[in-house]
Amino acid sequence: MDTRTGGGKRVNHKEKRDIAVDVREFRSSLPSILHQEGMRLAPVTLTVGDFVLSNVHCVERKSISDLFGSFQSGRLYSQAESMSKYYKCPCLLIEFDPDKTFELQSRHDLGGDIKMDSVCSKLALLTMHFPKLRILWSRSPHETVKVFKKLKSNHEEVDVDKAVEIGNNDSLDEILFGAEGYNDDDEDNDDKNETAQRMLLRLPGITPASARKIMSECESIAELAEMSRDELKSMVGPVTGQKLFTFFRQRYSA
Repeated sequence: MDTRTGGGKRVNHKEKRDIAVDVREFRSSLPSILHQEGMRLAPVTLTVGDFVLSNVHCVERKSISDLFGSFQSGRLYSQAESMSKYYKCPCLLIEFDPDKTFELQSRHDLGGDIKMDSVCSKLALLTMHFPKLRILWSRSPHETVKVFKKLKSNHEEVDVDKAVEIGNNDSLDEILFGAEGYNDDDEDNDDKNETAQRMLLRLPGITPASARKIMSECESIAELAEMSRDELKSMVGPVTGQKLFTFFRQRYSA
């Protein structure tokens, strides 16, 4: 009997229960619900994915608003690319609000042609580019728990240390500039602040492309943090700009 699950709920200890969870996901309700359902969570900082269920399953979780924002910023493409590089079964979890309609867009807006302003078209193009990527549809966080348990059932438990290490050994130049990276003869390479660059890549909404844009216009993260809302939106776009502005000015607690 496991008292952590509330009311002494009985847990099947043969059930696969370990999940590596990126610490940033604890702002959502899903980790708490997973814990209540008897899953053992390892809160870690993941470079690739939000949840690692097994050594083959890596999950990037998106609410509907996150999904639209990630398509607009280009971040989802980078995330799908990283998951596909390191995991046999990369998954994009699209989690709906249980109080809203279970659909991405109205059926009247669907058609046979690819439209760049259609989220369904963008999903189709994403899966065509990354054929290993699996789309998981969930009506609510409680349904997500059932999906996670099903995916874990026939696989070994996740190696948490390995999940943390994945992506960490990538060259910073490769992340920012692709496989070619910087020119090794560039004298500026000796003066790079890799800690600041990695911190920049972890800011909300930042992709390698937007990071390069910021690095070309700002000398430091301190300068970036002092920029106005309009300046941020002009530099990296309205969605990412707003995310950065809010992040830099948000209090630690409400």
